[in-house]
Amino acid sequence: MLNRRNLLKKSAMSGIAILALESCYNSSKIPPAPDGLGYSFKFLNPKDRGILSKLIPVILAESLPHPFEERVLAIKEVIVGWDIAVVGLPILIQNEIKRLFLVMDSHFIFSLTPRLITGVPEAWDNPLEIEDFLNDWKHSDPENIITGNELRAGYMGLVELSMASWYANSRSWKFCGYLGPPNFSTS
Repeated sequence: MLNRRNLLKKSAMSGIAILALESCYNSSKIPPAPDGLGYSFKFLNPKDRGILSKLIPVILAESLPHPFEERVLAIKEVIVGWDIAVVGLPILIQNEIKRLFLVMDSHFIFSLTPRLITGVPEAWDNPLEIEDFLNDWKHSDPENIITGNELRAGYMGLVELSMASWYANSRSWKFCGYLGPPNFSTS
């Protein structure tokens, strides 16, 4: 017979089983954070920078330079741009961005549940899986009772900050044919 005591026991056992599963679950490692080109980060921690180092090449794809060394440098510059941009945002938005990175952190103690709900990639080294995860967030159902419009908002934040950080960089201007801001200096 199911009474309150048995229900509490079963609930406790279920909770312990879930925690055991979580601790045994072998999630992939967050990629190492690239250095900041001498920049002292004020917002992004090494895990956040590691995640961005895998997201940015997928988000910006063909707009990044093709020679490998230039591409790596551009990704580092975008990550620095991200930090500079986020530091200038209101505290409420900074807190939302921190929560976004917490969900994407595969070493978060309850990483399995957010990953199942949000589709965060298990393999940060697989660009196709990252692209699928971004597309899932982009096309997420705003009517979803669990995630609502949060996944779509997270996608827009990731994309907009990445693009703004790249296109604010003068090295990106050649790609899009921008000659730079007008020079009104008088000689």
